[in-house]
Amino acid sequence: MNRRDFCELIAAAAASGLLSANFNGAARAASPIDGEASRAANANYPNDRAPLGQSRYVKLPLGAVRPSGWLLDQLTLQARGITSHLPELWDVVGESAWKGDAGKNVRDGVFDTNARFVPRWLEGLTMLAGVLHDDELMAIGKPYMDHALSVKDLASVTPSVIAWSWLARVMPEYHEVTGDPRAIQFVRTFLDYADTVREPENLAVFSSKWSGVLLSCGIWYYNQTGDADVPALLQRCTKRCIDDFVNYFRNFPKDPKVFAEMCDFVPHYCDAKGKAGEPAYEGPTPIGRHGFTAVMALGYPAFHSLISGDRSERESVVQGMANLDQAYGQVGGRWGADGWLVSTDPIVGTETCAVGQSFFPLENILAIMGNVEVADRIEQLIFNAFPGACTADMWARQFYTQSNQVLVSVAKRPWNSPGTDAANIYGFKPCYPGPLADVHAPWPRYVASMCMATADSGLAAMSYGPCRINAKVGNGVSIELIVETDYPFSDRVRVAVHCNEPVNFPLHFRIPTWSSQAEVFVSGKATPWRPESGTMLKVEREWKNGDVVTLHFNFKVRTETRQNNAVAVAWGPLYFVLRIREAFEKIPALPVYRTDQPPASAPPGCVDWHIAPVNDWNYALSIDRSNPQCEMIFNKVSSMPFAQKGEPVRAPGSTEYLPWQHDVPMLLKMKARLVPHWGMNGANAAPVPTSPVKTNQPETVVELIPYGCSRLRIAEFPTV
Repeated sequence: MNRRDFCELIAAAAASGLLSANFNGAARAASPIDGEASRAANANYPNDRAPLGQSRYVKLPLGAVRPSGWLLDQLTLQARGITSHLPELWDVVGESAWKGDAGKNVRDGVFDTNARFVPRWLEGLTMLAGVLHDDELMAIGKPYMDHALSVKDLASVTPSVIAWSWLARVMPEYHEVTGDPRAIQFVRTFLDYADTVREPENLAVFSSKWSGVLLSCGIWYYNQTGDADVPALLQRCTKRCIDDFVNYFRNFPKDPKVFAEMCDFVPHYCDAKGKAGEPAYEGPTPIGRHGFTAVMALGYPAFHSLISGDRSERESVVQGMANLDQAYGQVGGRWGADGWLVSTDPIVGTETCAVGQSFFPLENILAIMGNVEVADRIEQLIFNAFPGACTADMWARQFYTQSNQVLVSVAKRPWNSPGTDAANIYGFKPCYPGPLADVHAPWPRYVASMCMATADSGLAAMSYGPCRINAKVGNGVSIELIVETDYPFSDRVRVAVHCNEPVNFPLHFRIPTWSSQAEVFVSGKATPWRPESGTMLKVEREWKNGDVVTLHFNFKVRTETRQNNAVAVAWGPLYFVLRIREAFEKIPALPVYRTDQPPASAPPGCVDWHIAPVNDWNYALSIDRSNPQCEMIFNKVSSMPFAQKGEPVRAPGSTEYLPWQHDVPMLLKMKARLVPHWGMNGANAAPVPTSPVKTNQPETVVELIPYGCSRLRIAEFPTV
């Protein structure tokens, strides 16, 4: 079934009062390869094909979860903004070998990564088109997909396996949306190519430490075809990568001094100076300390466990995240890695690329392993670190984003990468253009993984937000779930069941770790369930049309202790930061590090921003950490959910930047005192004074706003 036929099916179903989710099967029927023949006949959404292990949950077809409410506004903002306009704004996308412009913008090597940018944008474009059911977005990507899927010699576009892997990993969603049988054959062509170029190792072509990227598309291809050659091919290409990262995550060196002696780009074969020789460190395998690589690698052992059956590989993922949190954890679920993993210091930057690329491994870890804490982290990242690294209109983004960020400027900061003076400004492609390619997929990936299918022919609500879910349950019965909520700006979620006839099936609901005495009310049940936080609640019954489940998570304001005994403030998945009045100033674009030759000006309508504080930011909170008191104010969620009042934004369809007229969705008012001796250290805020601090300043009231609504912020406070 093509895209237009699908939309007509949706329209017809909507007219009858019930949307159908049958398009996945129809799309596969268009393929000459029978992907269902040897799989469970009564499964609505088949799990992994034997002899692979079984995933805990199965992702629904792309488009089965459709955003509504504020979430629809957010995705529409992106779709009508930078994502759909990128080919006309960025020459790397507009004229590219990926759509047949021979030799254009595809140089690749250890540092020159132009070849990877177009497929990373295409991944987000495809995901966004799928969740929005948007033909126009699909049409923008069509010339690229048509050329890439028809090319016979992959190296004629780029020899880089890593670059091709980004295109390959979105083939499941592309195939679900279009039914294009070339998607299946392309993955086999890609896997064969990777297998033929893996030895000898050449970083511009194949890197063993990145080879785990083959697993996701390879497993999908095997599930579609049952091609018996594929598991062995994947083992040949990825075993060294898996062994290295499993060991790395289990025996993680937490001392940054260790990393100073470790090679970052060529594991195994270099010493501290990057020359041929024995590894300088005799401990865990020296993978390196590149934060982006570590984030991507989290998913590799989980995928590989489906092939190997080795549960310890899954355990290494959990251990790896715990080790990363302990040594490098930052407010909002990210890890401190301004290029290289650094520390928990709140002025340490994190690549927006690493934040954006977190969602693919995490959503797949969640599906394979089912850990509630992984869903918690996904929500923290999507509601805090990711929107905080972009302007509210998504037209500009940072290269490095900080937790305590009191000045956005072109200046030398103690980053670990050279040539990064412009790394923390918000702009078109500040410092390095990776984030410009990586900001398109997080929001649609979040929506697509909000609900998953379960082994008991039910559905599991893994994350929350306003949406409509169309899926099959029980013995193939089509239902619709309408989720009404302002989550995360509310702790209440209402789920209405719509079905043509009564149907028995289970609904599973994630109870977030930060819930406090959660209550779940179900139609016809006199008393609510009171499930424990950090668990999955299963509600199995015969559901009738109009039945409603109401979840009340009862979030409480809580604190987290950080470095120097500082404190972070949170409510639900949201972290709250000091509201700093922000003065935006347009600045000329700078040459882009390593990639573009000067001048590298922003295209018309795109702006690079210098942002300075207008008021004091050096406050200590006057609170009881165990029972923080505050006034909470809730506002209507606007059509630009992460904008502050007065922030210059570019609305869809406009080229002007105008002050936003609406306030943030919610804010906290807390008591605080100014700390005059806490000031600047160069262009950064100085280290947070060790708490408790002494100050003779009078007590006042400050406003804290959601992290994602801020461009300047203090997320880690001292206390008095």
